Amino acid sequence: MARDDDHDPTDGAYDGSGAGPNVDMAPATGSGTARRMTLATALATELCDLAPAVWKRRASGATCSHVAFVGDDPELADVVAEAWDAARLEPPEYQVLTRAGVAGMVVVVHGPTWSLVARSGGPVLVMSDRIAGVLRIDADPDCEVELTELVAELVNVGQGLPAFDESGLPPMPRLPWHDRRR
Repeated sequence: MARDDDHDPTDGAYDGSGAGPNVDMAPATGSGTARRMTLATALATELCDLAPAVWKRRASGATCSHVAFVGDDPELADVVAEAWDAARLEPPEYQVLTRAGVAGMVVVVHGPTWSLVARSGGPVLVMSDRIAGVLRIDADPDCEVELTELVAELVNVGQGLPAFDESGLPPMPRLPWHDRRR
């Protein structure tokens, strides 16, 4: 995710990369994968540059996305499952990109047919070659905890860290069978 340092996110007219408040959500020319990846990068730039309150009011990702529930759509559930695979299988660097934003870390994950864009603390946006539009899945109460953990693990992977940090886990307690003598 390249950053344009001359960009003022408050000016409302940034069009250097198509990001900012004026992201063009209309279908572009070129392959579906290229369009999806370009849109994901633009939405990630919005998440990096705009505070949550401003993002909700002014960002194209907020105004043009549709709330969807993961359990209601098998295709969407497949995307989330593949995103977990991306976190746990440590994909090549080009699939998971992470950048610090004004309100937390932002991660972009590109799968073979989908892209996921998220900011730690929300929102979580999904685009797929099989599903029309931009879907916002962080409003799903059944997946809230799972999505929070998924985003945290993807941020770790994007920073070159293990997906899950086991160092914070307490040691295994002594169990009765540990004391058995043979």
